[in-house]
Amino acid sequence: MNFFRRLKTFVSCSLFLTGLAVGDIFDFDGLYRLRYGPNASVVLSGNTPVVWGEWLNQATGTASFNWIEPLRSLPYGEPLDPDAAFLRFSFDLEASPFYGGFRLGIGGRPLQMNPQIEVRFIYEHYTYFNSNVEMTLASNSKNGSIADSWNADWMSDRVFSKDAAVDFMQNFAFYLNMEYALLGDGLLGIGAHFTLVDISTQFEGKSFDYRRNIPVFSRDFIIDLVAFAYIPFSEHWAVACHLNQYNTGNSRSSDGTYLKEPLSYTIGLVGPSFRWGKKSPSKVTLLGGFWMREKDRFYSGDVSQQFLVHLQFQRNFEFDIQPVP
Repeated sequence: MNFFRRLKTFVSCSLFLTGLAVGDIFDFDGLYRLRYGPNASVVLSGNTPVVWGEWLNQATGTASFNWIEPLRSLPYGEPLDPDAAFLRFSFDLEASPFYGGFRLGIGGRPLQMNPQIEVRFIYEHYTYFNSNVEMTLASNSKNGSIADSWNADWMSDRVFSKDAAVDFMQNFAFYLNMEYALLGDGLLGIGAHFTLVDISTQFEGKSFDYRRNIPVFSRDFIIDLVAFAYIPFSEHWAVACHLNQYNTGNSRSSDGTYLKEPLSYTIGLVGPSFRWGKKSPSKVTLLGGFWMREKDRFYSGDVSQQFLVHLQFQRNFEFDIQPVP
């Protein structure tokens, strides 16, 4: 049984890993070498624990379109300035072995300065590919421990089976980021993101967010804090760093007992990034790192299962558009 469980998960994830979870894991705003006006890009990414057990592998393919509308002159087709002020409209299609859907975003940077502050609103809609499973969201004698279900072994036993469901998720996300542009496309940034979660399910609201790798309630919120860096040290090579903490809400019954406990974890990754191309710039990034849950009672593995490897490919496509005189 253990062999077939692992084989099923490996086959599902390898559909994307061989092409090569979290899309745009360090280039969090997707602004790498974008230009004023229309932009298109593709990101293929995947991650896996060094030792199987607790972390569920992620693999994602994303196709993105961004329109960058400058607030002053109209230098369409030109690369973004470090202190650019603009409006941004975005549309993303995303698919993984476990879910698929789209994102619509609007936002901008109103101030012409460096560092820059950007505010965005993003609407997300995803379909579970018979992969939503009922999670334990409150540890007690009746339901057991959260750690019993929040692990890759337990989930891979149930995903794509009669115990899973085709459900729908819609999220309303609010982003506040501050970035400092360095020479040579370098980037330092921090951000705070607040997401309202709405899932249609029959599992009494007990679901799983595969994109963020965390259990959620059908009516929940997620706060994630990020810090990221992309530091070039030659024409083709750079160092990429990413630190992220996810936090979910809680829910109580009328008698004060938990229906859902607040959950959280932190992930940190660092590694080399190789970039090439002038007309359609591309980059491949290999990151290694560590993740941990904030409370020990929510984790039933050992330290070796907390090490991760993440591989990501990003390709930008330029449009032949000229600045407006």
